[in-house]
Amino acid sequence: MFEFFPGDRAWSSTVNLALMAGGSLGDMERWLGPLRDLPAADPSAADPPPARLEAWAAAWAGMAHRQEELAALDLKAGYPLTAGARYLRASVYHASGQRQIPLGPAKSESYAAALQAFGNAVECASLPLERIHIDSPDGMMPGYLIAPDATDPRPVVIVYGGLDLTKELVYAVVGTAFARRGVTCLVVDTPGTGELIRLRGVPSRPDYEVPTAAIIDYLETRRDVDARHVAVLGISFGGYYAARAAAFEPRVSACVSWAGSWDCGAVWRRRWDGRSGYEPASWFLPWVLGTPTVEQALERLEEWTLADVWPRVTQPLLIVHGEDDREIPVADAHRAFEAAGSEDRTLRVFTAGEGGTEHMQTDDPGPALQLIAEWLSLRMPVEAHLPVPSPRAV
Repeated sequence: MFEFFPGDRAWSSTVNLALMAGGSLGDMERWLGPLRDLPAADPSAADPPPARLEAWAAAWAGMAHRQEELAALDLKAGYPLTAGARYLRASVYHASGQRQIPLGPAKSESYAAALQAFGNAVECASLPLERIHIDSPDGMMPGYLIAPDATDPRPVVIVYGGLDLTKELVYAVVGTAFARRGVTCLVVDTPGTGELIRLRGVPSRPDYEVPTAAIIDYLETRRDVDARHVAVLGISFGGYYAARAAAFEPRVSACVSWAGSWDCGAVWRRRWDGRSGYEPASWFLPWVLGTPTVEQALERLEEWTLADVWPRVTQPLLIVHGEDDREIPVADAHRAFEAAGSEDRTLRVFTAGEGGTEHMQTDDPGPALQLIAEWLSLRMPVEAHLPVPSPRAV
C-alpha cells in the first residue's frame, strides 16, 4: 500500500480512499505533509493522542475549506461546473477526514460540512443523480439514484459501502461507471453507515437482506427502473452485506463482492488483537455495531460469518480481491469463491505486477471498477446482443 504516512496504516488508508474518490495528491502533500513531523506515538495504544487527532482534523478541514473558497471564486467568475467539481472534492475531504475522528462535535461538524459541500456540488454542476428516501424497518434510508440516459426502464445495482463509508463517498468512487453502461446505480445509507449511524444512531445489522428487501420494495414502485433485475455490489466489508442479500433475498439477480468476505468476526478479532498504528480505534466498532465495549462488538461480529451463507448464493457472482490485501486476506476470497453455489462465478485477484494488489485496489482502483461495471452489464438486460461469458476463475 502507498503509505503517505509511513508506518501509520490507518492514516495512510484514509489518504488512499480520498485519492480513490477523486482527491488530489498535491492537496494531500500541502495540507497533510506537515503531519509527518508530529512526534511518533505508541502504536500499541488503543487510540491516538488528542493532539494528533486535533492536527489531523484541522488539516482535513483546512484542505476542504480551501476548495470551497476556490469554488466560490469560480462561481463568482461564472464557472459553475468548475465550482461543482471543487465542491465535490471538498465533500470528499470532509468525509474522509472525519472517519478517523472519534465521536464528538468535531466529527459531527465535519460530516455536516461534507453533506453541505456535496449539496453545493449537485446544485452547481447538476450532478446526474436523484436524491431518494426509502422506508425500512430501520427508518428512512436516504440514497442517490444515478440513472443512465435512457427512456426505458433499466436494471439496477445497489451499492453497499462497508462498515463506515457514506453514500457521498461511494458516489465519488463509482460515479457514472454503471450508468454509462446502461445500468442504474443506487448508493444508499443503510444501517451502520452515513446518515443512519451519524444522525440517528442506527447501528449495523448482520441480516442485511432486511434493508435490501426494503430497497427492492421501493424500486418496484418506480416506473423508470427494471426491478426484475436488481444486482448488489458490496465494497470492502460491504461484501458481507452483498452476500447476505443475494443468499436470502430472492429478488437479487447478481452479486459482486469488491473484497471477498468470509468471516468478519475472525478478521476483526485479528485486527484488534494485533493492532498497530491505531487501527482500529477503540470507539469505532462499538459505535458501528451499537455495543458498549469493543469486546461486546467483537462478540457480536461472530454472527457475521458467511461459511453457511455462500452456498446459498446461486446468482451470477463476481469476487474482486487484491493479492496483498492486508484487511481481508486473499485466502478468504478463495474460500468464498469455492463455497459459493453460483454456477456462473468469477474470482479476479489483482497482483502486484499489474497493480490493484491492496484492499479495494486502492493502489490502482480504476481497472477494478471498470471490470466490475463491465461484468455486471453483461449479466443484465442492457444490450441483448452482448454474450455472457462462461464462468471462470482468474
